[in-house]
Amino acid sequence: MKKKIVNLATTAIEDGKNEYRFSIDFYVYQKAGKHVAYCPSLDLTTTGSDFNSTVGNFCECFQLYVECCVEQGTLWDDLKLHGWRLINREWHTPSIKSLIKKPEVKELFDSPNGFEKIVIPARIPARIPANA
Repeated sequence: MKKKIVNLATTAIEDGKNEYRFSIDFYVYQKAGKHVAYCPSLDLTTTGSDFNSTVGNFCECFQLYVECCVEQGTLWDDLKLHGWRLINREWHTPSIKSLIKKPEVKELFDSPNGFEKIVIPARIPARIPANA
């Protein structure tokens, strides 16, 4: 895999149907014989024995993350903890400047085998707490 210059963005836009549509950006790279999937804006990481299983594992991890947060009523608080901001009912990811400081992002960029950027669509409920 060749190294790619990538945008570390993940965005969410309310579509008026009581849900937010996300584009989740994550990156797959190799480490110690395993494939690793990492999403800097949510701090989610999974592994797999090959590229396809790693992507599948990440999708399942993301789905479980959202479901658990929604069930517990903590999704918006968790997004804020990760540096997300709500502006005019639109969620914005942490700044690239803050993401680039994470050791995991440095590891990603320093991966000797390069990395692959993956973008998946997702939807979550748009129940925003009044104090968000």
